[in-house]
Amino acid sequence: MKTIITAALCALAVLASPALAAPDLSGYWMISFSPVPPNRAATPFEQGLIDELRPDALLLADSGLAEFKPGDYGGLDIRPDLVDAAKDYDPEVQRSVATTCRPPSILYSMQGPFPMEIFQGRDLIVIKMEYFDLTRVIFMNETEHPADWPASFTGHSIGRWEGDDLVVDTVALQPSTLFNNGIDHSGKLHLIERFRLSPDGRTLAVTQEFEDPEVFKGWAARFMPLERMDGHVFPYDCDPSYGLAVENREQK
Repeated sequence: MKTIITAALCALAVLASPALAAPDLSGYWMISFSPVPPNRAATPFEQGLIDELRPDALLLADSGLAEFKPGDYGGLDIRPDLVDAAKDYDPEVQRSVATTCRPPSILYSMQGPFPMEIFQGRDLIVIKMEYFDLTRVIFMNETEHPADWPASFTGHSIGRWEGDDLVVDTVALQPSTLFNNGIDHSGKLHLIERFRLSPDGRTLAVTQEFEDPEVFKGWAARFMPLERMDGHVFPYDCDPSYGLAVENREQK
């Protein structure tokens, strides 16, 4: 009897062990305003996550404040007709009344210089983003994407734990910005993200891996190191009258 009780207590201890618990990613996070990899050398912690990227994924250098100039796609093999169309792209079109409050998809907004807040539960993880008030819901209790899920700027995300890494698989993203220079992704984009918390809990490293056979060949990737800060995400409250002010200024 004593042996049975001892074995049961040992089993309970293992189940309650912090080593078996998922890391708590909850908190307020902000990407660095300084260069991020590959625009600077990665720290050993960052490199550890970058090494998890698939070998054929092209790591893009446009996270944070960095953006590619017109005609620069980071080496990604974009469909030729889309490259030709992008030559006539006018960035001011994003600041018209019709578009100034139109958000990009999470593919673009996650790596931009805006804070986000993570709320972590057992069945759901919610990421509240300041940029355009986007809110992501990651279903931790689902394993397949619904065939009839409507396309949106946040898509449908299912998550799982691989050791201490949160892996998120997202589809059903509405066509939107891939590069802010005239190249958009299609509704066929498939996004995989990996979140890893640093040992001291102060840095949340995130990678994006994505493919879109309707726009480019192969796989692309981005890396985003997020720093823990004090605070909460506040409403973005986009005002479309800003676009009207831009249009009126251009007419003068």
